[in-house]
Amino acid sequence: MKKLLIQLVHGGLLTLAVSTSVLAQSNNERSPYSRYGYGRLGARQTAAARAMGGLGISLRDGLVANPANPASYTAVDSMTFIMDLAVSLRGAYLKENGKTDSRVLGNLDYATILFPVSRHLAVSAGIMPFSTVGYQFGNTQQLEGTEGRNPYRRTYSGQGNINDLYLGVAGRIGHFSLGVNAAYLFGYTSHQRQIDFLREEAVNPIYLTQLHLTGFKVDAGLQYELMLDKKHERSLTIGATFAPKMSLRSERIQQQLRYNGQTNQSTLLLSDTTSSTSQHIVPISAGFGISYRRANSLLIGLDASYQKWSESKYTDGDASFTDRYRAALGLEWIPNHRARNPFSQARYRLGLNGANSYLKVPAPSGELTGYTELGASLGVGIPLIDRRSLLNISIDYNYLRPGKADMVSEHSLGLTVGVTFNEGWFRKARIN
Repeated sequence: MKKLLIQLVHGGLLTLAVSTSVLAQSNNERSPYSRYGYGRLGARQTAAARAMGGLGISLRDGLVANPANPASYTAVDSMTFIMDLAVSLRGAYLKENGKTDSRVLGNLDYATILFPVSRHLAVSAGIMPFSTVGYQFGNTQQLEGTEGRNPYRRTYSGQGNINDLYLGVAGRIGHFSLGVNAAYLFGYTSHQRQIDFLREEAVNPIYLTQLHLTGFKVDAGLQYELMLDKKHERSLTIGATFAPKMSLRSERIQQQLRYNGQTNQSTLLLSDTTSSTSQHIVPISAGFGISYRRANSLLIGLDASYQKWSESKYTDGDASFTDRYRAALGLEWIPNHRARNPFSQARYRLGLNGANSYLKVPAPSGELTGYTELGASLGVGIPLIDRRSLLNISIDYNYLRPGKADMVSEHSLGLTVGVTFNEGWFRKARIN
């Protein structure tokens, strides 16, 4: 059994190592708004939590790895090892002034492991996206005074990820649980602006900016589980999270190149590198949530969180940072956990969420404005053959509503398929 234990832990760590490599190179975003700041922010959500609108602060479930609140780790059974990983597919539909565009992308989404150290102590580790950049757009214009004889095209494109590799530990005393995550953020984003004069002999300028970020962040979580009856069949969980402001180490490389259409070669004209240990931050943040659970039947919860992005010193063109608020409402229902039919044992999930942007970006009129993100989700957790592991499927719809009518609006539909492997430790085999 000791050998099996070592193999399981090593298998989980190997999965995380492979996932770290894959996630560092993946990109599952196609939004022009990711051109600014650090891109579109991610969240520490597994497929189960995503199906419930991103519920996490008050979520306490022994079958769900929930890094959104590290205090939840102590809910895991003392004889259970959980490994959860997922892939996602997302289609986006963009609209601006009657013009439309669509994209479909997919990649490995996250990987986590969760296991107990003792009856009152549990550990989790995983990798998830902190932010993602991905966009490509442009337009064709005419040189002034040429009467339409010399068109040129402006193209803007970007890609990259900042990854969140975390290790967390949680302990429980009575009905109180306290947990801490320590995370290492790493990755880069790349932005390119190019002018193409649409002639073979033309020399076209290219402007390239790369931002490399590394650093640590810490967040703590608390959960209190209040039993509402003597049989412990109904409970109320109150959760809270807090993360202090922390600085990141950055290296920003700005280059100007010249592309020759006749030789198909690029020449570097200018390169400038600046480093900083204070310009880029992870902001102070806090969250609160409450959920009600009826054992093996019903869960309903509400979360709210706040991030103080306005403290950022990072200047990114005309965009500016602003404080972000987010709320999530989630529900899970199990028809009959004792049934032999897996669909009666399945966990059916629903959720709603809403948030404002952490950035104000320039509108066509020149003024800075933000946007609102609204989402709805549903999903199911289907028991696999061993009745402990789950196939988690979630579908989420998100609508990005800009602050001005002449800006780009986005509709996206995502499919996440995750598998939660639940391996029993130290369980004695029984012969019937």
